Amino acid sequence: MKRNYETNSVKEILNSFFNQKQISQGVFNSKVGIAWKKTAGKQFSKYTKDIYLKRNTLYIKVSNPILKDEISYSKNKIIELINSELKQDIIEKIVLL
Repeated sequence: MKRNYETNSVKEILNSFFNQKQISQGVFNSKVGIAWKKTAGKQFSKYTKDIYLKRNTLYIKVSNPILKDEISYSKNKIIELINSELKQDIIEKIVLL
């Protein structure tokens, strides 16, 4: 194997690292979690056990059944808030676990 002696900037190296599919999905799921905490507030996020995004669907595991009902009634508003926080229309559906 031949060595590559070209120099790259740190920015180029980090961009190529974060553009890998598995890394970029993990980073984006982290951004979704942060957006959830900002939009939902302390009360909702306190009872949220797991949150992740898969194929434009946001999966949320909630431990409190009353809170689960409240979230199910306001799914459309939550989708709008999180999409505006992420500055992308990525979330189309919410599934409560």
